[in-house]
Amino acid sequence: MEDKKNGRLVWIDISKAVAMLLVLIGHSMTDRMRISSPALDSLYRSIYIFHMTWFFWLSGYAYRLSRNKGKAPLLIAKRRLRSQFPYWILYTFFIYLAFNIAISIPALKTVLDEAGFKRMPLGMYLLSALQANNVWAYHLWFLLVLMIITIVVSFADYITKGRNITVSCICLIAISVVALALRDYVFLGNWWRLYQYITLYLPVFCIGILMADMKISDAFAWVWGILAIVYIAVRVKYFSDFSGNSLRVTGWTRFAVYLAADILLPGLMVLLGKLLDKVRSAFLLFIGKESLTIYLWHQPFCCAFLGTLLYDMLLLPAFVVMAACILTSLGVSEVIVLIKRKISHYLVQ
Repeated sequence: MEDKKNGRLVWIDISKAVAMLLVLIGHSMTDRMRISSPALDSLYRSIYIFHMTWFFWLSGYAYRLSRNKGKAPLLIAKRRLRSQFPYWILYTFFIYLAFNIAISIPALKTVLDEAGFKRMPLGMYLLSALQANNVWAYHLWFLLVLMIITIVVSFADYITKGRNITVSCICLIAISVVALALRDYVFLGNWWRLYQYITLYLPVFCIGILMADMKISDAFAWVWGILAIVYIAVRVKYFSDFSGNSLRVTGWTRFAVYLAADILLPGLMVLLGKLLDKVRSAFLLFIGKESLTIYLWHQPFCCAFLGTLLYDMLLLPAFVVMAACILTSLGVSEVIVLIKRKISHYLVQ
C-alpha cells in the first residue's frame, strides 16, 4: 500500500507506529510496577524480545526499497546519517546539560540520587554514549547502532558495486553470527554492549534487505509468525531475566537463543506487515512518520521520571500511570512537531 503523494509505503509507517507504541508501553512500566504484577512483567519481557528487532528489520527492508529505486548505497547512508546523526549528537549534549541543571537543584538532586543518577564528567559521559550505554539517556543506543549498521551495510554494498547485495548480506550475517558466538572469548571491557547490539541486529537488518524482494504466501507467513510467537513465549518462560534485555543463560545456550531469534522473529515481522497492510489510521500514521521525535523525547522525561513520580511516589494505579506516560509522550512530541513545522514554514517564507 503506497501513498501516491510522496511514494511512502503506508504499511511501513503503520508498522513503525505499532512498534513505537510498544516502546512506550515498555518504558512506561517501572520496576516496582512489574514486581507487583507478573502479568505486566510478562508483557514487558515479551515486548522487549521483538520490538527492537522490528525496527531494524523495517530499516533493512526500507534500505532495499531505496536500492530498488536506483539510489546508490553511499547516498542512502548519507541521507540517513544526515537525518539521524544531528539528532543523536544534539540530544546527547542536551540530556547532559539538562541533568547537570537538574542536579544543581536540591529538590531534584534528591530524586535523582534515589534513582541512581550521579553527576559525571563530560568525557566519561560521552564515552558511555559511544559505548551504547548512555547512563542518562540509555535509549539512544538504538540510534547509534542503527547508524553504524547502515554504514557497514552501505559500504559492503558499495565495494561490491551493488552487483549482488544478496551475497553481501549473507556474508555480513555470517560474520555477525560468528562474532556473536565469540563474544565471551574476547575482551571487550565496557564495549561489550555495543558489540552485542551490532552482532544481534546487523543480521536482522540484512534479513530485512533480503526479504524485501520476496513474495511470501499468507499461509507461510502465518506459520512463520506463529512459530515466532511460540519462541517469544518459551523465551519469556524459561530464558529471560527480570530486566527483559538479557538472558538467564550464558555461553552457547545464550548464543542459540539469540540465533533462534534471528531465524524466527522476522516471520512475526512479515505477519504483522501483512495484517497492518490494510490499516489506514491518521493517528498511527502520525506516530510512524514522527517516530524519531517520539523516540527521542519520550525518555527520560515523559516515561521514566513521570512513571516514578506517579507510581512510586503518588501511588497511582499502574494502568493510570502507563496511560499518563504514553499520552504525555505523544502530546509532547506533537507539540515539538508543530513547533518544528512553524519554524520551517517561517524559514521558507
